[in-house]
Amino acid sequence: VFKAGLKDPEAKLISWNEDDYNPCNWVGIKCDSRTNRVSEVVLDGFSLSGHIGRSLLRLQKLRILSLSKNNFTGTINPILAQIGNLRVIDLSENNLSGSIPDQLFRQCKSLRAISLAKNNLTAQIPDSFSSCSTLEGVNFSSNQLSGPLPSGIWSLTALRSLDFSDNLLEGEIPQGIESLSDLRAVNLGKNNFSGQLPEDIGGCLLLKSLDFSENSLSGGLPESIQKLNLCTFLSLRVNLFTEEVPDWIGDMRSLEALDLSANKFSGQIPNSIGNLQFLKELNLSMNQFTGSLPGSLTNCINLLAIDVSQNLLTGILPVWILELGLRSVSVSGNKLSGSIEYPSLPSMAASYQSLQVLDLSSNALSGEIPSVIGNFSSLQFLNMSRNSLIGSIPTSVGELRTTHVLDLSHNRLNGSIPSQIGGAVSLQKLMLEKNFLTGKIPTRIEMCSSLTSLILSRNNLTGPIPAAIANLTDLQIVDFSFNQLSGNLPKELTNLSRLLSFNISHNHLQGELPVGGFFNTIPLSSVSGNPSLCGSVVNHSCPAVHPKPIVLNPNSS
Repeated sequence: VFKAGLKDPEAKLISWNEDDYNPCNWVGIKCDSRTNRVSEVVLDGFSLSGHIGRSLLRLQKLRILSLSKNNFTGTINPILAQIGNLRVIDLSENNLSGSIPDQLFRQCKSLRAISLAKNNLTAQIPDSFSSCSTLEGVNFSSNQLSGPLPSGIWSLTALRSLDFSDNLLEGEIPQGIESLSDLRAVNLGKNNFSGQLPEDIGGCLLLKSLDFSENSLSGGLPESIQKLNLCTFLSLRVNLFTEEVPDWIGDMRSLEALDLSANKFSGQIPNSIGNLQFLKELNLSMNQFTGSLPGSLTNCINLLAIDVSQNLLTGILPVWILELGLRSVSVSGNKLSGSIEYPSLPSMAASYQSLQVLDLSSNALSGEIPSVIGNFSSLQFLNMSRNSLIGSIPTSVGELRTTHVLDLSHNRLNGSIPSQIGGAVSLQKLMLEKNFLTGKIPTRIEMCSSLTSLILSRNNLTGPIPAAIANLTDLQIVDFSFNQLSGNLPKELTNLSRLLSFNISHNHLQGELPVGGFFNTIPLSSVSGNPSLCGSVVNHSCPAVHPKPIVLNPNSS
């Protein structure tokens, strides 16, 4: 009967035959070995659709009902509450709508776990939810549930895991959470909660994961948090927290990930963070931290990623930050000064192999780009833009074979673009604008066949635009404006079928603009400032080319 109400496009339930009185061998069905009654219906990811009907009431010995990752529609049927032995309900990742029925929790005798995540459920979580005292795991994430947390929610003392993230819940998070002495994980992120974190949250001594990110929570960190000795994950990012980060943060010795980004924390980064020996990810970006990076971070021997970008940090870029074997380093948007010092080979070979992201942009760094940059054999993203770097681009950039993004723009670099750049074969974006670069655009740039953005504007580049550029068929954005480029534009440029922008304004280019493709609609602003260019776009017709007359030699036979 249950099957009759379903659509089964992939015939996953072909083994379900009503003439067969023993369903225990059907796909997705398990029976109790003692009673031979159906105890589990698990049909996850079967592409089923339709409604979840009353026929399930016949399965009074059912303990697990899991219908996740299907296409069920309509509302949640409150009759599920009448299946007395039901312990697990998983209806996640469907297209269910409407509100969560109040009756679902009124007759809660054995329900241990319920997931309604990733549906289209609306309205408030019913207050009856708080009377379901057997609940251990609850996931209502990624819906459109609204209103405050259900009153009495902290009376569910058996709760081990609670996830209401990615909804429209609002109001304050009430005190009293410490009564959940078994709670291991709580996620209320991506909602509209306001007010302060509950002062007694540190009473949940078994908490391992705490996520209140992307809300409007304010105030400082409650002191009781320091008691969470087992906590491995703490995320408070994108809130309105203020004050300084307290020294006791270093007492949370089990932390592996700490994310306090996008708040209004101020003062210095506490030295005690160096006590967090298991820390793998540290994100303090987009706050108002001052002072320098604490040297104690060298004690965080498991650290893989550090992001302190967009703060008010000063002092020099510490050498140790590139000696820790990190995968990702971002210090952009601070006031760091001094030159870029790199660890010396060969003792630091491991550091060179692990780094994938290095963002030093928007600081006050000076000096030259060290040639050892080419040793970072795994580097995917390198941004040194908006500093005061001088000297030439080292030829070793050609050894950055895994790098997708290279941004050295807005500095004081001089010399030519090294032809070795062709060795950086994975490049997708190359930004060198606003420097003092001279010489020609190297033809070997055509080796970077994945390039989508090539921005060389506001330099002193000379010579022609190489025809080889036309072989970079993925190019979308090209900007060569405000240089000293000369010569004719290669006709082959019309092969660039993905172009969105091609700016060659304010150079000394001449001759006819290419005809066809993007160039038929190129804006005037992208070609202006080249008085010798001709074509319909610049409203300047090209001089007619008359063939030379053939002169016959009268003396020839």
